[in-house]
Amino acid sequence: MHGARSEPPGSRRPAITARPRAPRGAAWLLALLCSGGCATVSAWRAPADLRAPDRAVAAALDDAYPGAASAFDPASIPLPPEPTNLRPCCAFGVDLRIAVGAIPVPGFSLSNIRGASDLGPHKYNVGVLEIGSSDTGRIIERENNGLVYTCRGGFLDIAHIRDWADMTVYLTAQIARNMDRGAAIDLSDQGGKRTILLGAIDKARISSVGRRANAVALAKWLAFQLSIWHEISTWYGYASATTWPEKISAFSPEDIYSDLLGVKLAGGIIAQRDTGDERRYNEAMDAWIAMTLKRLRVVSKESATGAIRSVAGIWWDPSRRIPDWKLTTRRQLDIGPVIHPWLVSMAFAPSRPLQDCAGAGPALALRSPESFQGTAFTNDAVLQIEVSDKLVSNGFPLPRKDSRRVTQADFPAIIEVIRGENAAEFGVRADRPEL
Repeated sequence: MHGARSEPPGSRRPAITARPRAPRGAAWLLALLCSGGCATVSAWRAPADLRAPDRAVAAALDDAYPGAASAFDPASIPLPPEPTNLRPCCAFGVDLRIAVGAIPVPGFSLSNIRGASDLGPHKYNVGVLEIGSSDTGRIIERENNGLVYTCRGGFLDIAHIRDWADMTVYLTAQIARNMDRGAAIDLSDQGGKRTILLGAIDKARISSVGRRANAVALAKWLAFQLSIWHEISTWYGYASATTWPEKISAFSPEDIYSDLLGVKLAGGIIAQRDTGDERRYNEAMDAWIAMTLKRLRVVSKESATGAIRSVAGIWWDPSRRIPDWKLTTRRQLDIGPVIHPWLVSMAFAPSRPLQDCAGAGPALALRSPESFQGTAFTNDAVLQIEVSDKLVSNGFPLPRKDSRRVTQADFPAIIEVIRGENAAEFGVRADRPEL
């Protein structure tokens, strides 16, 4: 398992030896089909002493509607393994059809839409296939991830929320243990070798706010940068399963917002001292997701299905089959520091909000701060990637001649190239929600 190495940032780093586990061939297709709602997941509840306080959720999301609580002092957390697995979800659309190569697969259609009651229990670093059996003997995917629709946050990808919450917890533990001397934190490969170069944080800063407060703030920023890299790398050909392209979901309308939401929920859970062990963290994530969906006014599965069908032909092309990347015709390319959700009402003029969303309150924009206690995060850490051969062969726009090294500082320029490529295919409005 990868972790931190105590060496000066920028010095020679050994090659990464471990690799994320990835499904192949039929296993990946089975995971996709099971994630499409082909089975029933039993109801699951957190224990009575573990509920997500509404005020704590509001504080984690910086949500002033109808009033947010003050921040909490973060708790210490154990050292978890790096979450190297990615949950399989979701192509944007409903009743999606599949093709393997040029051959359509008859008799299958996928519905990624969920209601709040459909979601299963969280499990740290669950990966692609966490399969059990139901009482009827049918195979089930326990987390049952998918897309939900909320009146204040638009579509949310529950798999993305869970992935980046897990990463935030891992990074908090790594940073808290290494901030005195600095370290190079090697991560599993994803579109290239990923390394976090952590500088030593001044002792006075640690003393004034606390080790864990500094660690969680920096971890949230780094996890969000890693989520942006994931979207970039999948646009240029990275896939957790080489037989199943993921460009179809790169920068899809719900991704960046869902990523940041997961990061913020993890920060709130750490602050509530609910990361003492894996079981308690898993239970806390389930409770916090449930409270967040309530706060953002989640709608029923039926209403969410109607919402995604209402933007067919605008945000997605129902004539395309998975994994054709042109199925997703609008991409959300804004990376902050403020991320605004795409609501289906934005696709139309005049606005056509869902009937279920009357009186829901304002859309909730999420902020990813770029500093903490007056110090820019870039002074404390750098995310560095050595871009893979595959991405380069697929046209990755390397920022510097004769170098494959990129950092988070290069992301805005790279995304502008993606914006141009997206516009060339779908038109100049393809990075906006409106018709």
